[in-house]
Amino acid sequence: MRDYVLRRLLLVPLTFVGITFVAFCFTRFVPGGPIEQALVERQQADRKRSTAARPSGPASPEELDNLKRRYGFDRSLPEAFGIWLGVLPGPADWITVRLDKDSKAEAEVADDLNPGKTLKLNVAQTGGKLSLTTEVGKSRAHWFAETAPLPDDPEKAPRVLVYRRAYAGLLQAELGDSAASDKPVWDEIRSRLPLSAWFGGWSLLLAYAISIPLGVAKALRRDGWFDRGSSQVLFVLYSIPGFILAVAMLQLLCFQLGWFPTKGFDWEHLSWAGRLHHTIVPLACEMIGAFTALTLFTRNGLLDNLAADYVRTAKAKGLGHGRIVFVHALRNSLIPLAATFGGNLGFFLTGSFLIEVTFNIPGLGLLGYDSLVHRDFPVFLGLLTLSSLAMLIGNIVSDLCVAAVDPRIRFDKSA
Repeated sequence: MRDYVLRRLLLVPLTFVGITFVAFCFTRFVPGGPIEQALVERQQADRKRSTAARPSGPASPEELDNLKRRYGFDRSLPEAFGIWLGVLPGPADWITVRLDKDSKAEAEVADDLNPGKTLKLNVAQTGGKLSLTTEVGKSRAHWFAETAPLPDDPEKAPRVLVYRRAYAGLLQAELGDSAASDKPVWDEIRSRLPLSAWFGGWSLLLAYAISIPLGVAKALRRDGWFDRGSSQVLFVLYSIPGFILAVAMLQLLCFQLGWFPTKGFDWEHLSWAGRLHHTIVPLACEMIGAFTALTLFTRNGLLDNLAADYVRTAKAKGLGHGRIVFVHALRNSLIPLAATFGGNLGFFLTGSFLIEVTFNIPGLGLLGYDSLVHRDFPVFLGLLTLSSLAMLIGNIVSDLCVAAVDPRIRFDKSA
């Protein structure tokens, strides 16, 4: 078992790199990215300011170059992905300056050795080479200067890029800043993760806690009035999409009857009773599909095992009905549920954006929806990182659950 888990864990990094590389390529080639969004905002701002000076048109070459540098579009795809992943050093902090007539300039940057303070660096060009020193004339490690010419530059003064090279990517727990809010991506995810984990945890717990006993009860009362009636209800519930049920319950229970709040979930300013009050309706809509499927899986699996040869053998040996059902047959019936447990774990933790959009719940699902609508690719990649890790680890958890339920499965070589 230990060797199997270690082998699976060793496959996680390679699979994760493949998933994130495909998504990173998607952010590179899809239209309407952050640069296009910034250009549109600039054009709209120009229209509001003046209709005579420059009513429309692209941003200046320097603005366009700064945007490309900020989002890594000034580098090749493999290099930009390596910087985002944190295996290659990239420009952690940078600023552009213009040299004066004496080929000198001053750049004020964030001091990497003293957080919260700034550092002034002197840039000088001598014989075509750039030098970078502090105010006392000393060099500063990890800080560099290089020319950064622009095509069709309207200014004559040479443009110089001052930057600090550092490893600042995923491996260093840094994913850059959001293109929409300018906040760190990890802060955006961290602020929404507790709410999604709250809904995901309750959904996972209640789905399994209700579906397994209900599936057993249906199997033991096969073709009875309880089995047929509950099956009809389950088929109806399973056929209704969660977001359609959310709209119906929002209209009936929240707007018309006023039993539950209509939208929003202010986690920090609500008591535990208030949190439960806000949770009931969205939670019911989020877990309805998984709950019905798990119930039918349990029922059908238990019926198949009750008709198996080993059950007839157990009855011939004189074992009691309860022991046959709950010790032997039920354990084998839980194998399909155990195989999907890890996938359900990742799904519930990442949230359901349709439910969150309907009830305006600020969770990871709504954050992912907003990032796609506004082409906020740093946030999108951050959420993909979280969901990919949850999926990969969930697959390992599923294998361990299957091994715990099915005694025939052994991962050691001697078996």
